[in-house]
Amino acid sequence: MRLVVVLAAAVVALVLPGAALAHATLLTTTPANGAVLAKAPTAVVVVFDDSVRVAKGNAAVDNETQSSVLAGPASARGRDLTIPLKPLGDGAYSVRWSIVSEDGHREEGVLAFAVGAGNAAPHSVLGASVPLTWSDILLRSLYYLGVLAGAGFAVFALVTRRIAGPVLRRPLAHLVFFALLLAFLGGSGILHAAPPGTRFALVMKIALTVSLAGGAAAALAPTMPQLLPVAYAATLALLAAPTLSGHALDRDQPRILAVVVDLAHTASAAVWFGGLIAIVYAVPRATKDDATRRALISQFSKVALASVIVLGASGIARAYTELSAVSQLWSTSYGRALLVKTAIFVPLLGIGWLNRTVLMRVYAHVRRSARVEVVAIAGIVVAVAILTELAPGRKAVRSAAAGPLAAALPPTLPPRDAVVDARELGSLAVAVAREPQRATVTIIGPDATGVDDRDVRVNDVAAIPCGSGCYRAPTPGAGPLRVSIDGRTLTFDVAATAPDATGLIERITRAYRASRTIVFDETLASSPTNAQTTRFTIVAPHSLSYQTRGGPGAIVINTRRWDRSDAGSPWKPTSQTPIDVTAPYWTRPTNAHLVGPNTITFLDRGIPAWFRLTFKGSKPTVFHMTAAAHFMTERYVGFDVPAEVSPPSR
Repeated sequence: MRLVVVLAAAVVALVLPGAALAHATLLTTTPANGAVLAKAPTAVVVVFDDSVRVAKGNAAVDNETQSSVLAGPASARGRDLTIPLKPLGDGAYSVRWSIVSEDGHREEGVLAFAVGAGNAAPHSVLGASVPLTWSDILLRSLYYLGVLAGAGFAVFALVTRRIAGPVLRRPLAHLVFFALLLAFLGGSGILHAAPPGTRFALVMKIALTVSLAGGAAAALAPTMPQLLPVAYAATLALLAAPTLSGHALDRDQPRILAVVVDLAHTASAAVWFGGLIAIVYAVPRATKDDATRRALISQFSKVALASVIVLGASGIARAYTELSAVSQLWSTSYGRALLVKTAIFVPLLGIGWLNRTVLMRVYAHVRRSARVEVVAIAGIVVAVAILTELAPGRKAVRSAAAGPLAAALPPTLPPRDAVVDARELGSLAVAVAREPQRATVTIIGPDATGVDDRDVRVNDVAAIPCGSGCYRAPTPGAGPLRVSIDGRTLTFDVAATAPDATGLIERITRAYRASRTIVFDETLASSPTNAQTTRFTIVAPHSLSYQTRGGPGAIVINTRRWDRSDAGSPWKPTSQTPIDVTAPYWTRPTNAHLVGPNTITFLDRGIPAWFRLTFKGSKPTVFHMTAAAHFMTERYVGFDVPAEVSPPSR
């Protein structure tokens, strides 16, 4: 089986450095996820395969009340994370663990357990999410582009020095400077977000120092040529940073082999990438002699061929250690990212062959084709930036084998043309999206992540998962939808063919924003046991007051604010940024449909939140909002009625 894996992954691995940085792999938890215990534990212990540090976000709550049951901060010792618990009674509890591995990666997971014989296996009401943001991808892309290109320029200068002589120094110095600048900018952003004290943070600090020193040398090299070798040395030294901060030093990797293979893979990719950029930028600025240009390209082609061979050999070795089954190419995020890289890489080989054979005699054509290669390789570097955040296939399988503790994700939202509605079910937000032949159920936990692994039925038909917190079932008939979640049932009376109400909600939004005064009562709850009601008085454009029954109140007038803890307490003045008081809660409504007389339902995907709004004319009378831990009803007393907001008298 291992040989089959290697052969299947060999082509995939013939690309730029794409190994994920080290991820501490979850081994066991005590208690186990879903366990029902006769005796309450005093702590939850989470064990990994590598050293970990405590990160922000560790939590433990009572499933029913959502109150914290943490007895103190979490602690880490070696490979163990310990989360202390208060004395627990019978009931269900949820725990979220949050750690930082030695490579600087943050990881989260959730588990649930119950105390008391006879209790059912619980589900976690907490979620865990460490999303990969566009800023993460951008910073890592800049960093890898700089590291790879800079080292490639140094090698190109070395192998072509006898042909071009000193004429290449100035354009290559410019290229090296910008490469080290990219590495410094990307690395600075990465380090800023990296937890201190880890191996990853230490290596990044050294890499930034090297890139800064090398960049200064490259900047001075056009007038002080003796500094150019210093800049080249800095770029070559940076090649070691991804290996030393990454998975090559994992406990489960063959230490010497993994380091050598990873360095060879990175170096061979750098030679190819940096050399291509040099052909596109440096060569035409160094000489106009076609014979010299062809000689430079010919010399680089020999080195590029050797780099591709090394790239292939190291890729096969990497596949041997990263994947344990062919199916991991499509069943894991890491494998799918590799397939994307392969889709870019395979035609790239054809373009490279064309460059160095058919087009060799015409430099302009070679240069144009090399530009295509540079752009394509840059696309692969972006894929690498994503791969660095993903656990390799082998680790993903090991984590899954440890228990169903995968990080929760933001909920998968329904199609934009479906008719929607939503209700609360305990601490969960439950939404439906109805289409002519099917219904989609979305379940969101209190922390705004999708809730998975629930038994969901629609009109007694089992629903199948369709994403994070998403379940789908066929609904060929008409009539209300009965949605059952773990035995608890909600009924939604919405038709799949309700008329579109996009124009109506736009008209209501305009009328709301044009109001001079608004008075309404708001009932807000995060669970069935903690609702509170507040009277709001709004005077456009920047004044409002509110008073919660038995609770706090506030007055806001432009840049001034007064608060009090209850109706009998003194007011405390503070400053305030002006508030746009006639802005409704929704900003990007979609799925707007007229589901009944003067009743619209819609979804705001930016929150996300579901609304059911009744109206008269162009003004709302009542609306219900359902979102994560946010179940709200507003009943409007009046629009453009006599109302005043003034400073407190005492």
